[in-house]
Amino acid sequence: MTTKVWAIRAAEVDRGGSAVSSQELSKYLNREYVEMREAILEYLKHDLFKPKYDLSFYEFRDLTQERLKHLAKGNFISCFDHINNPGRFFAGMEALTYVDYSITIKCGVHYTLAGGAIALLGTRKHHNKYLPLLDSGKLPGCFAMTELGHGSNVMGIETTAVYDHARKSFVLNTGSDLASKVWIGGASQYGRLCTVFAQLTVGGDYKGVHVFVMRIRDDEGKLCKGVRIEEMGHKMGMNGVDNGRIWFNNVVLDRDSLLDRYASIDEQGIYHSPIKSIPARFGAMVGALSTGRVCIAQSAVDACKLGLTIACRYSSDRPQFGKRKIGSYLTHKRRLAPGVAQTYALHLIMIQLKGLVNDRHDPKKIHNLSSGLKAAATWTRVDVLQKCRECCGGMGLLSENQIGGMIVDMNVDVTFEGDNTVLMQQVVKGILTKGITKPEPIQVRNYSTEELLQALKYREDVLKYRLLQLGDLDANQDTCVDLGWAYADYLTAENFFKEVQRAPPALRDTLEELAVLFALEKMERNAVFYVCDGVIDADGLEKLRQRVNDQCNVVSGADGEHLNILCEGFGIPEHLITAPIAKGWRDFHTSPEIGAKM
Repeated sequence: MTTKVWAIRAAEVDRGGSAVSSQELSKYLNREYVEMREAILEYLKHDLFKPKYDLSFYEFRDLTQERLKHLAKGNFISCFDHINNPGRFFAGMEALTYVDYSITIKCGVHYTLAGGAIALLGTRKHHNKYLPLLDSGKLPGCFAMTELGHGSNVMGIETTAVYDHARKSFVLNTGSDLASKVWIGGASQYGRLCTVFAQLTVGGDYKGVHVFVMRIRDDEGKLCKGVRIEEMGHKMGMNGVDNGRIWFNNVVLDRDSLLDRYASIDEQGIYHSPIKSIPARFGAMVGALSTGRVCIAQSAVDACKLGLTIACRYSSDRPQFGKRKIGSYLTHKRRLAPGVAQTYALHLIMIQLKGLVNDRHDPKKIHNLSSGLKAAATWTRVDVLQKCRECCGGMGLLSENQIGGMIVDMNVDVTFEGDNTVLMQQVVKGILTKGITKPEPIQVRNYSTEELLQALKYREDVLKYRLLQLGDLDANQDTCVDLGWAYADYLTAENFFKEVQRAPPALRDTLEELAVLFALEKMERNAVFYVCDGVIDADGLEKLRQRVNDQCNVVSGADGEHLNILCEGFGIPEHLITAPIAKGWRDFHTSPEIGAKM
């Protein structure tokens, strides 16, 4: 069997008098923590990270656990970076999506959730005791927040922790099956350490939700006293993660088990917290854990990069109806080019978000932006990967071609780390301010950069004003979600056009073409709003459709070959683009064993 080598790296293509290099694009996009990024991508060449598609349920879990252990040996990811250098932590996590989403989430649970909770909600005694063991992979961690009866409503959880001053300990209980912790990644088989959310009572006084760190298994893997765990079962995807359900029955935890950055209990049994309000204290605790949403959003963007790389290569190589490549058809360009533009746009604003987290200067802005972008990025991933799958026809169904596996494995990202619909409503509560005046009407005629940004901002402002006039957010939740999207769309577009101006001169034309397509597609997607509000008329709507078509043609090139250059700019190394159809459309089996079985 022969395999065509895709000789496109560092290629240049003429774009209206200017040339763009995929290497220069990659250098610009991947400009942070370059050495670490290159080192971890090289580390992922190990045979352990090569795809395997014929494993049993438990074999896949064992492989995922071995992958985590091997990553720990590389010392790329450290829970201490939550405190010292969040940007480095993000860089260590990002490449994993190209391998498999199970290892991404396995590491996310271990390092981001369990480790992050201890790092950001605990104090030095917790850091010194647990973080080195988590970093080394010797103490597998999990994170128990979600309950059977409470998903998004974390303040309503029913697991209880009662402080017993006579024993200077907490007694943890699951009051009913509704209070059992569910979908806890790592709990079913391998987890030994767990961070647990519970309602705290001290001296008969209710103190609200707090977080505790505890062992659920001993060093031999035996369940600790009072802990019961059951298997959640086979899932539609992401079966490398061992999700479990946990009950606690009079589990005794020592006083130091309370993660006490925001609240503590002294030797006399007196409760102390610098934040007196229970809701405000809860907000500070969960707000400190925004790292998880950032990682989920970035993984969604990275999945788009991989899916688009495969689909664009296949489309520009696959002939149909003679020698004409399927990537030359407008309908193909319409499905792929906007996805490339969206992925560039989201990648660039994620750099801004990670910078905010690294600086820690504006917690409210971090919460609003991370919530909005997590929802926007994961919903975009759903749309982009489905179009990539369709653009590859039947070949997109093969597990070896990577896209289908990402679709089912990552489907959960729209509801975990915050249900997207709920997150968008949280964003609205964070950005609505009194005193907003009714925006002055605008009209878009030429679809210039200025008009595009003005139109996206106008939609956000009108929806803000409309919601303030309506008053009852619960009765207008659909408009809340629309406003959350409008907020994310405008900030992403605004940032993209700013990036165009900051970019090296040789890249500006290319990036501007993508930024324009991003904004045009957002306007077209919300055309009903713009027509109803008089921003465009019927003729303008037709002009918008044609502008999107023209921009897709410009960005794609004749056969879609320009899209390959843009996807090369993502900087995904060839050893992680394992899909056979990304190497040559005729070859769709790289594994003789799988080929023989089929």
